[in-house]
Amino acid sequence: MKNIKIVLQRGGAAQVLVGDVNGQQTVGEALEALGGTDIGQDLIHAEDHDGPVDLKTPVQALVSGEGEGRPALLRLHQGRCQRVSVNVTFNGVTKSRDFPPVTRVGHVHQWATRNAFEMSPRDAAEHVLELEGGDERPDSDTQIGTLTDGTLCAVAFDLVPFKRVEG
Repeated sequence: MKNIKIVLQRGGAAQVLVGDVNGQQTVGEALEALGGTDIGQDLIHAEDHDGPVDLKTPVQALVSGEGEGRPALLRLHQGRCQRVSVNVTFNGVTKSRDFPPVTRVGHVHQWATRNAFEMSPRDAAEHVLELEGGDERPDSDTQIGTLTDGTLCAVAFDLVPFKRVEG
């Protein structure tokens, strides 16, 4: 069995753990190999899977994004949130939707620009998500669960223009 790359992000933490594990290992064994043994009350979510996963599930059963020329990849999230309530405000209008905590900021941006605010592809490309009340713009690969404090399972964004410096 070939190795599978695992990317683990944790609620409320910026640190990303990355490693390769054997696909026949369970999620629990993979987390232990990555140094994520302190699960406690936390839930484990896998990208492209709606609910929490059982620690006894084989890693191979959860793999997404595998294909010709692409390595097997599993993105996991460890945290206390079952779902994250996301609010996105644009031009004074707020739209809301719940997402699994493993959902990446790029996916939320896609939902907000295409579905919630029905922007053209050009307009969508000229806007970014910024944490409400600040100027922090999380990377598109950041899992939204990492932006929560673990007790309040919510994140609020402003959809703002991406300012380009022309010179």
